[in-house]
Amino acid sequence: MPKVLLSYFSKSGNTRKMAEFIKEGLDAVNDIEVTLKKVQDTTIDDLRLSDAIIVGSPTYFGVMATAVKELMDKSIQCYGKLVGKVGGAFTSSGMIGGGNETTILSILQGFLIHGMIVQGVQKGNHYGPVSVGAPDKTVQAECVQYGRLIASLVKRVRVT
Repeated sequence: MPKVLLSYFSKSGNTRKMAEFIKEGLDAVNDIEVTLKKVQDTTIDDLRLSDAIIVGSPTYFGVMATAVKELMDKSIQCYGKLVGKVGGAFTSSGMIGGGNETTILSILQGFLIHGMIVQGVQKGNHYGPVSVGAPDKTVQAECVQYGRLIASLVKRVRVT
């Protein structure tokens, strides 16, 4: 059964809520094991043992939060071990022009350097879900759909 790690940092609770919505989408797909963790509690073994990794961060000055960056920096310990795994990212911010896309792209850059497969979104926020302020019903639906997309992809690419 494919294992999905959903790791997030949240200070206001907005990014946490988005993670919970993404988990709903992941859980809606049969035969997926989902682990939801705060970034601070995520280990290198969590990364190694997962078939898909989705990371969420609030947008701070157009990039990921320090706690998320620390995990990305530590992930060098498993360089070469994440090739072919599925990756995804999401963010929340205080304003529409606050650097949402650059935050998501900064996370996805790390995943691409690891050789991971990134799931984009055709309709909605193309790089991954974004919430400006507290997630509303539109963001909730986008997060749930994103979870389903990631779950479907990991089931197709996972080699047993």
